[in-house]
Amino acid sequence: MQSTKASDFLETIRLLELAQVENILNATIPAGACILEIGAGTGWQARELSIRGYKVTAIDIPTSNHGKSRIWPIIDFDGRHIPFLAASFDVVYSSNVLEHVEDIDTLNQEIARVLRPTGQAIHYVPTSAWRAWSLLAFYPALLRDVFRRLGGQRPVQAKLAVAPASATLAGIPQRSFTSKLLRRSVPHAHGAVGSCWTELARFTRSSWDRYFAGAGWAVVSYGRNGIFLTGDMLLGPNLSTELRQRLSRVLGCTAHLYVLQRHLLSEKP
Repeated sequence: MQSTKASDFLETIRLLELAQVENILNATIPAGACILEIGAGTGWQARELSIRGYKVTAIDIPTSNHGKSRIWPIIDFDGRHIPFLAASFDVVYSSNVLEHVEDIDTLNQEIARVLRPTGQAIHYVPTSAWRAWSLLAFYPALLRDVFRRLGGQRPVQAKLAVAPASATLAGIPQRSFTSKLLRRSVPHAHGAVGSCWTELARFTRSSWDRYFAGAGWAVVSYGRNGIFLTGDMLLGPNLSTELRQRLSRVLGCTAHLYVLQRHLLSEKP
């Protein structure tokens, strides 16, 4: 029952984020536009976007955490080079993926290449507030999972089919509970660069702004997902989404929402 509640809770969170993305799409691109989702995991979000009338293509690395649970056709790629011709898509979308990409500069060049000249890249990326709360929740969540295991219950799983901030492009293999417990004895980096402590600075808005500007992107719009999460399902479905939205105004939210276009100033004669 717990896993079902957790799955329903995470699905609600994803649907709230997709509603934000859909509002952006409705305002900026024509109906039936071509969307590429990078790091699609199970393909859950790709399927939902397809249901909403978009032509969706999804890609991920074959060693994704969700590689064996796909519910949507997903094309394997190497995490760097996107296997499509230039100017193939109106939108490139990713949800909590970029922070996991080791060669993020090459991937950004590829995103720019496959976008049409007026196309947009839409990315959810983690906030420093989420990183701080995930660190504060780390040991309480670890103790909870230990007590659940001692009581004969399965530990709460944060990485479900629609899990936030999944290490989709990191290619981390599944581990036993014992190895997970040993690995979790100290907090680790969430993404591919630095440590959990340097991520407090890396995930700030100013840091993401600098990165995208340096990578040749112009910010069309910026927002937040407006949802408070600790990252380890510490409270999970015990807090309503309405309360999480209110808490985010005080405690911070889990993700930045960037809408980007290729910076064309350097292309002028």
